[in-house]
Amino acid sequence: MPKSPAPPKRRLPRAKSKPPSKKRRSPPSELLKLVGARIREVRKERGYSQDHLAYSIPIDRAHVGLIENGKSAASIITLVKFAIALECEVGDLFPYVEDLRPYADWLEE
Repeated sequence: MPKSPAPPKRRLPRAKSKPPSKKRRSPPSELLKLVGARIREVRKERGYSQDHLAYSIPIDRAHVGLIENGKSAASIITLVKFAIALECEVGDLFPYVEDLRPYADWLEE
């Protein structure tokens, strides 16, 4: 008995190409260092150690160190927790506007 021909292969619909997504860029390390230095300054003005601040939030003390040294970006929630623990406004944790001006182009993109 002759074999029947194989059924034609179905083609899968092509995936629609996605529009190019904007890649999330990390802030310049200098900007992170400015923010971290300001957080450290406020913490020291209050007389708190990194351990005390980390315990009151709570986050790992090493993470506080990474943020203060500009090695890690703090989330807005972490900044709010810092402000509550340090009894200051969130804005007090940021550098002065004059210090941020060199980063204006990066902030606008």
